[in-house]
Amino acid sequence: MAAAGELEWRRLLHKICEGFSSLSGSPTELYKAYLLKFLDSYSYFSFSIIFTLFLSEDFGFSDVAAGSIYGAWGALVTVYGLVSGVMVDNMGVAMSLKVGFALSLLSRISIFFTNSKTVLLWNVCLFLPMGNCLGIPVLTTGIRRYTTAINRGFAFGLFYVIMNVAALLSGPVVDMCTILHKDKNNAEADSNAKYDEVLPEWSLTGYRIVILTGIIANVLAVLVAFTVREIKLDDKQQAPIAAADATNDSNSNSKTTTSVSTFQPLKGSPTQILRETLSTPSFWRFLAVVMITLNIRMIFRHLDATLPKYMVREFGPSTPKGTIYSINPALIIILVPIVQAATRDVNPLVMIHYGIYISAASVFCLVISTSVTACVLFVIVLSIGEAIWSPRLYDYTMSISKEGREGTYMALSSAPLFLAKLPVGFMSGYLLQKYCPEEGERNSKAMWLIIALSTVLSPILMTVFWGYVSKKGEDDDDFELKELDEEMERLLIQDEEDASSVIEEDSD
Repeated sequence: MAAAGELEWRRLLHKICEGFSSLSGSPTELYKAYLLKFLDSYSYFSFSIIFTLFLSEDFGFSDVAAGSIYGAWGALVTVYGLVSGVMVDNMGVAMSLKVGFALSLLSRISIFFTNSKTVLLWNVCLFLPMGNCLGIPVLTTGIRRYTTAINRGFAFGLFYVIMNVAALLSGPVVDMCTILHKDKNNAEADSNAKYDEVLPEWSLTGYRIVILTGIIANVLAVLVAFTVREIKLDDKQQAPIAAADATNDSNSNSKTTTSVSTFQPLKGSPTQILRETLSTPSFWRFLAVVMITLNIRMIFRHLDATLPKYMVREFGPSTPKGTIYSINPALIIILVPIVQAATRDVNPLVMIHYGIYISAASVFCLVISTSVTACVLFVIVLSIGEAIWSPRLYDYTMSISKEGREGTYMALSSAPLFLAKLPVGFMSGYLLQKYCPEEGERNSKAMWLIIALSTVLSPILMTVFWGYVSKKGEDDDDFELKELDEEMERLLIQDEEDASSVIEEDSD
């Protein structure tokens, strides 16, 4: 029994090593995309953890106002992404990244230095979300362009892990800046101040130090973005090696010969692009998946906006909120490569279906107990489910979108998020103010019960509508391409199993 278990672990380790080996001949743009993902994710997560606290303690916004502004920020990223989707398809990945990271940098600098609520709101509601919508979504398209059908699933899994490495770093940094750097001015903000009021004095609070670290990461991201080329990776059998420049980025040891070529954005009028996308059957099935998973995705907004304030108010300001938050990315870093390697031949929708049940169950830990232990268990269970389903959502999205139309496809499919992000921000603020106020009697279990009941709808609806969302259209070219990708993956898996059998024989 022990020998069989050891063999399974060795086979799994072999698959993970094969996954990394499959990326060895990738163009340098893939590694730049990973670096940009890390830098952008650190800036995003470090800011999102302290955002509502920053609004309330440094600018005096109430819980409801802070939650609503947080929700507006997330919703506007989606709105601007919808508007800019066609622009991204016409501009291409490289130019979109340059514009997006430069705009984000200017906005973060302004937020750091301002003491005006008006300036803050302009940046949070206009410039920062505009920069954000040209960051991570565009990088997702880039990963598709820089990989092949054989290594794409593993590449997206690694992409997700790198995001969580950044999130893991952001938690301890937040604790170091906000707990070790105590500033009495944080507690002196007037919660009744008007939105257009300029607060009397600017001070370097712990929250502003967190924002400053995000600015440093953003500066590095701008420098990297200006070196990204507009290319794509071809993966045709016996294809001639043709580089976008004099650099040879191909892997000569791969079974499938790859070549790097210049990618020409698939241009078209907005009307033409929208008509083309909306006429694709797979888009509507994917849109159904997006709608069904809205509630489970919103639990991560509560992880940012609700949990930090809840912990500070229930357990005190010295509670390591950032470190507890970091349990999530730490587990994702460990679990995602293992889950991805072990389930590469499993349909992404199946993984999404089972994973969201586990994530939905996590909230009930906080319904049962009001304790730091319950917070830790909540994050652990949520992370296990996330490791199963969330990376496969990237894979599923890119596998059915038409090349050259990824920007529009993702923008349209993200439109429903606009309908949910703003209400969940308001909901977070309202529930905190009603059930977990800063002063007075609290009933935090009721708050988390409401959140849990809204979250559990996602897995139930996925089960109810499984027959539709998992359907493959006979004339759907996107699904035919997906099946081809899966067949190539099966061939690779067969090769890996053959290698594993050799290992097994050696161990005997």
